[in-house]
Amino acid sequence: MTTNLNHMRLQALEHDELIARLRWFIRLRWLFGSTVCLIGLLLRAWPVEAIQGWTLVVIGGAILAYNVVFALMERRAREATAPDRPPQTPLVAFAQIACDLIALTLVLNATGGVENPFFAYYLFHMVIATLLLPAREVFALASFAILLYSVLALTEMRGWLPHADVAALQGNHRHPQFVAVVLLAFASSLMIAVYLGTSIAATIRKREQEVIRLERELAVRASELEQANQALRDADVAKTQYFRKVSHDLKSPLAAQQSLLRVLLREVGELPAEQRNRIERAVVRGDELLNLLDDLLTLSRTRDVTRQPQREWIQPADRLQAVLDAQALAAAEKGLQWNVAIDEPVPSIHAEPGLLPMLAENLISNAIKYTPKGGRVTVALRGEGEALVLQVQDTGIGIAKEDQARIGEEFYRTRSARESGSPGTGLGLTIVCSMIKAMNGQFDLASEAGKGTTVTIRLPRSSGSEGTEPVAAA
Repeated sequence: MTTNLNHMRLQALEHDELIARLRWFIRLRWLFGSTVCLIGLLLRAWPVEAIQGWTLVVIGGAILAYNVVFALMERRAREATAPDRPPQTPLVAFAQIACDLIALTLVLNATGGVENPFFAYYLFHMVIATLLLPAREVFALASFAILLYSVLALTEMRGWLPHADVAALQGNHRHPQFVAVVLLAFASSLMIAVYLGTSIAATIRKREQEVIRLERELAVRASELEQANQALRDADVAKTQYFRKVSHDLKSPLAAQQSLLRVLLREVGELPAEQRNRIERAVVRGDELLNLLDDLLTLSRTRDVTRQPQREWIQPADRLQAVLDAQALAAAEKGLQWNVAIDEPVPSIHAEPGLLPMLAENLISNAIKYTPKGGRVTVALRGEGEALVLQVQDTGIGIAKEDQARIGEEFYRTRSARESGSPGTGLGLTIVCSMIKAMNGQFDLASEAGKGTTVTIRLPRSSGSEGTEPVAAA
């Protein structure tokens, strides 16, 4: 089905190309016919020996007359829709050139016959034919031109057709040797020109058809790729929705279970150490699972925002204050040095309101989690040109070079993170990278195992289509 459709499109393009060339040929014929008429009128006013001016006027008028017919046919073919296009367009092109060859032969007869050196104009028609028609039709027209010129030469030589004498060439038309040489030169020149022209034209047409075929194939492949891409996007949406549903459905009963286990630990009183240890391990594992479900829900919300962002102008320092206060308490509880550096004024940004706090919370909580007691966590917020920069620096366990290339992969945890004993899902930095992508930002990581990590986030102030930034109150 696709092959047939491509073949039909190729035929339509070839038809349109032929119509365009015929239109150019018809315009050229207006010039040729008008020139013949003008020369005839000038010869009527200023006669030149035996050349009959009125004969040229009549021939030029005939050329213009049949050109009107061909112009109307070309217009009809050009304006017709695909099902109504006339199938005889190549035949019309053949007929036009045949008529022109006859007209040229009559012009030569009126202006010196075989003695007229303008017989080379037959070559021009052969060149045009190679652009319009297949090789077989071009050779047929060449044979027709040779026949016309031979009839002209032989009839003038025998005296069966009137000959217009031109002063410098009088008498040559009656010499058989002259006529034979002229005909041989004419026929060989015409055939060689046609052979060369058709060879070149055939190569060009083959290349054009190959290009058209490749364009059609590329269009089909592009359509298939777009369909496959859309299917992948749909699958990603379905996966995100599935994550959200499963996470939500699991979170409520798991949270209830955790509450019951904690109540159990408080109310049962003294338990053997082994039994208490088992319950406490169940609580820890439950908390890890709750964290995983929270991360999955956060990741799914982030992807929804990436697909359909709802942005507004926000003040980063105001939005992050609650996150900074909460993380300061977490750092103090773990015995870490806590530093915050906010360079005023902090520029407002055009972003989805909830993403920046989630982004900062993930980065800072990671820094606190993987920094041992006595370490330091520093948070910096500043403007750099047209960007907002959020930087989180810690003196924690760091990330080895071989692990840094995989940062952002779902569920991937570095070796040092696994060996630290800190619980984690491997989704924290995946969520961070998704948020940065949603905000058209840039993520930079500098880390060394055992010496800490510095994460620098650069977020553009705007995407260029957000409207006017609100003016802060004085």
